[in-house]
Amino acid sequence: MTNTTRTWVWGAVMVLALIVGVWVWYMGQPKNIAPVSYGSPSASSTAALKSPTTPVVPENRTSTGVVGVIDSLGNNSRFAGLLSSTGVSASLAGKGPYTIFIPTDSSFARLPTGTVNNLSATELKRLVQYHVISGKMIDVNAQVAGTVPALSKDTLNFSYEIDDKSARVNSGTIIAAYKASNGIVYVINSVLLPPLPPQN
Repeated sequence: MTNTTRTWVWGAVMVLALIVGVWVWYMGQPKNIAPVSYGSPSASSTAALKSPTTPVVPENRTSTGVVGVIDSLGNNSRFAGLLSSTGVSASLAGKGPYTIFIPTDSSFARLPTGTVNNLSATELKRLVQYHVISGKMIDVNAQVAGTVPALSKDTLNFSYEIDDKSARVNSGTIIAAYKASNGIVYVINSVLLPPLPPQN
């Protein structure tokens, strides 16, 4: 074998080794994989949806009932006052379980002027009862999709928002949770307004 041929062979071997080395390195790198599409939950579905996010972890306050937990929370005094003045709090002293959604004071402030103040006593009680589920402790980490009747006998809609990875009840996003001795209290960033009665 001549020196020229030997040089050419060794050169080819080196190029091949380089190609193999680059390929091995490339295959070991993490790849960008398109996220799985979970789709939109059906409004009529009651199946649990797998959540790809960190769950809402409730703070354990099981030595206190749901009403006591609500009274202890800051930035929720407006709803706590309505709960008491409408008499709904008295119906939450039992064994339960209860699931209660508490709007922040700032969510009341965002409502159009007169939305709450112009309600009759009956309408105000219905508004408060619309934030309460009696007989069930809803676990938002199970991402319950579909509908559940509220204490007001109106329907609450549950969903999971993939865009911002949030559990929702109607249009309210759940931002905190507190486990009580007779249920669970969720803080939400929106006042839940019951549906308008059908027009005749």
